[in-house]
Amino acid sequence: MGISIKMYPYGMYGENTYLVTDEASGLKAVIDPGYYSDKVTTDIGDAESLKYLLLTHGHPDHFYAVSDYKKEYKDVEFLAPEADKAIMSQCPDADQWLKDGDEITLGETKFRVISTPGHTAGGICFYSASDKVIFTGDTLFKMSVGRTDLESGDWDTLVKSIKEKLYTLDDDTVVYSGHGVETSIEFEKRANPFV
Repeated sequence: MGISIKMYPYGMYGENTYLVTDEASGLKAVIDPGYYSDKVTTDIGDAESLKYLLLTHGHPDHFYAVSDYKKEYKDVEFLAPEADKAIMSQCPDADQWLKDGDEITLGETKFRVISTPGHTAGGICFYSASDKVIFTGDTLFKMSVGRTDLESGDWDTLVKSIKEKLYTLDDDTVVYSGHGVETSIEFEKRANPFV
């Protein structure tokens, strides 16, 4: 049955918050919970269905609303990249710290954690091979890449992450970024001027 994806591009600095629903089970995850409003809670529906808050990296525009979700949804689990713990002093503690290769099960959907440092030291992506989608946070955007002039950022590391971890995925994989519109691996390999 696959997944359905709703994007809310209303967060601080135009950050994209995503609501992902496993259609077989109805279980949901919010990816990069920087935005919280009635729009999102209405789409979540039954409080029991929200299983995870998933964070791609430790910048405040992506975790700004974690406390709001945790207050409203008592059983939701917050999962964040372990290697970004040092820059997340303003963020609630994660219920589980993630590292490369970890697998997250949402009903029948499985997301693999792919480590993509560069924008931050602990940046990660969430990849569903069966659905051919990847949530890249601020690693890769349509015809752009994440900035590397902030704490723990590194340009060479970012380019290596994109080339070795993302550009090796199937060309028809859809990329959902932390800012801006969706794209595909094939398009970025062909048209992204930064890599």
